[in-house]
Amino acid sequence: MGAGKRTRASRIGRWLAAAAVVLLLVVIGAGVYARDAWQQLMANQAIQKFDWQGMHLSLAGIRADGFSLVSSDPARPFSVSGSGFVLGWDWQSLSLASVRVEQLEVDIPEWPEPAPGGSGAKPSLLPGQSPTWLPDTISVNSLRVDLPEETRIRGNLYVELAPDPEQWRAETTELWINGSLPDSEPGGWHMDGIDGRIGLAGTAGVASARLEVLAGSILKVKRVASPDGGETVRLEQVEVRPGVGTLEAAYSLSERSLKKMRLAGSLELEVGTLQQANLKPQLWSFEGQLNATLNRIDLRGVAKGNAGLGLDLDVRWPFSGTPQVALSTELEGSQASRVLAETLVQWPAGIEISDGRLSAQASIRLPDTGPELEGKVIASGMSGIVDRMAWTGLIGTLELSLEDTLVARSTDLQLEQLNPGVPLGPVSVTGSYRTPLRALAEGTVSLVRARAGFLGGELRARPGEWNLANLPVTVRVWLNGIQVDRLMTVYPAEGLAGSGTLEGEVPLVITRHGVQVAGGNIRAVAPGGTLKLPADRLQALAGNNETMDLVVRALQNFNYSVLNSTIDYDQEGTLNLGLRLEGSNPQVRDGHPIVVNINLQEDIPALLTSLQLSGRVNEAVTEKVRKLMEKRDAGNADD
Repeated sequence: MGAGKRTRASRIGRWLAAAAVVLLLVVIGAGVYARDAWQQLMANQAIQKFDWQGMHLSLAGIRADGFSLVSSDPARPFSVSGSGFVLGWDWQSLSLASVRVEQLEVDIPEWPEPAPGGSGAKPSLLPGQSPTWLPDTISVNSLRVDLPEETRIRGNLYVELAPDPEQWRAETTELWINGSLPDSEPGGWHMDGIDGRIGLAGTAGVASARLEVLAGSILKVKRVASPDGGETVRLEQVEVRPGVGTLEAAYSLSERSLKKMRLAGSLELEVGTLQQANLKPQLWSFEGQLNATLNRIDLRGVAKGNAGLGLDLDVRWPFSGTPQVALSTELEGSQASRVLAETLVQWPAGIEISDGRLSAQASIRLPDTGPELEGKVIASGMSGIVDRMAWTGLIGTLELSLEDTLVARSTDLQLEQLNPGVPLGPVSVTGSYRTPLRALAEGTVSLVRARAGFLGGELRARPGEWNLANLPVTVRVWLNGIQVDRLMTVYPAEGLAGSGTLEGEVPLVITRHGVQVAGGNIRAVAPGGTLKLPADRLQALAGNNETMDLVVRALQNFNYSVLNSTIDYDQEGTLNLGLRLEGSNPQVRDGHPIVVNINLQEDIPALLTSLQLSGRVNEAVTEKVRKLMEKRDAGNADD
């Protein structure tokens, strides 16, 4: 019995010893296989140096604390180092099942050289077929790749390998690419100083990829210039920050070329300085949606200037065609004049907007020959100040077009009132203005109709065309139905009264120094009317002259049948009236007819200042005039 037990124990021991020998042989064989595989890899890839650190061989595979290798092929220089290496194999097929690397660093100092023979062909990045020893999967937890021209890749990577290299597939949950791109000229637009940091997640094969763009990605462009060398548009310090988006691409690794590409998603863009002849240089930002391919870029969103102007934008930029931009904006109240003054180079300094709404829409094309525009500006109930005049109730549409010149047209622009001290209104204008962009104040005015209510009557400008580059020009203004009683009430003096209706013609001579009147005429409409001028206002005219004393007494209650006056106005602001009156005063010379010829002179700027200070315009104008006068008086005191 004891002998039988010893025999069975001896057999078991021999079996265990044999199994141990077999396992040892298998492990040794696997190690030899792995060694031969690595030797084959090193021979095929011209690896000059390969080192392992802390290698451990087991039934599960091979573990190594670290490894490094260097290529000896000058046409394909690279080096690789890693840590936390685990190679697992499949016992059934006696093949490598997987490779896991905790950290992998790859350095490629130069791009592979063209194939010899002068053909210029680029060596393939893929083998013709997968080596039999390659694992099914390769997983890298931390990947660091340094490429030529300071291009860097950081992240993680999972690779599935197949016998056919065309079926290889890579996946990442976070991969960051840092680097620069060569200067580019899409559609003739020059871009230089391009670099960025782009984060990606998704899958990629040897011919296509679908990736998500990660938050924190950024692309910087030092300068973007229009095809005319940046004369039309120049952008400085451009930063593009993609938001949530998808990148789809088709490419050829053998040709190292991108065949198709589409990037779609949200986008933030910032331009450090936008330079354009009619815009003040300032920072601009954009937030919206991007849809880009290799052939075009489409943008839709909101752009905002540092001054506060917001624009709804729709950009279509085909690289082989003409860029097009559709934009619209809306400004409210006092915001409008401040924003426009800080945005537009030639915005008139004296215009202030206090109420109402201003909206604009435009379609812009940017061919090589220069910008083209079609658009309109719409005013709705706008009010404000221009210089020292108040204006209220501006409504209407101004149509704009730009090709070689800028053209502004209005079919019925209306203003409720314009008040420099003596109110005019309502005002309506129909006409156009054509001007070169380089000299906006030297265009051509074409007037179809211009009318303004004035002192119970009407002012009408004679239709015509005037070139403001060839000053002076003369614009004839007709006066109809002007009421004498209204005229007397606006003059800042007590005791004035009168009746009657006036008409006439005033030639306005517009010069580079202002407006003048030469040879104007005004007359009373039959049957005439009355004039009542206070004696104390006229007494200075009489003096010791009996004739003038008669005139003074007569004008205190004068019934006129004829009133004619010449009108002249110089650029210093002096109004000269050559007044002729025919009529009588029942209390003077028993009502006998009297003919009066008087030359009157008035300082119109001083008169208007008096009216403006008296509050006859509005509080804003009164305060503005008061400050101007205080500033002027302070300047005189310093002198």
